[in-house]
Amino acid sequence: MILTIALTQFVFVSLGILALHVLLKSAGFAANVADSFPVFPVWLAEHSFWFFVVPLVWMACAGLLLHNGRGGLREGLVRWTGGLVATAVALTFFAACFSLF
Repeated sequence: MILTIALTQFVFVSLGILALHVLLKSAGFAANVADSFPVFPVWLAEHSFWFFVVPLVWMACAGLLLHNGRGGLREGLVRWTGGLVATAVALTFFAACFSLF
């Protein structure tokens, strides 16, 4: 379960980075014209590599939480937080992509 949710988060990060870079390049983004683009998408494109750390940290925390004891509440908490992290990552990249229009 942890691996599936973490892989989903990695896919969302990867697709978000790809979509953001494609939209920036298709809009004519270059280093010398960065001031004419919105700040958030440009910052996110330059620092998006660090978003790959988010699923790793979530996976480590979820593994520790489930390792310390088995229970329905802990598994439910891991599923909910994993879904919230995946949704937050997706919404962050969607917001950055839509602010380019």
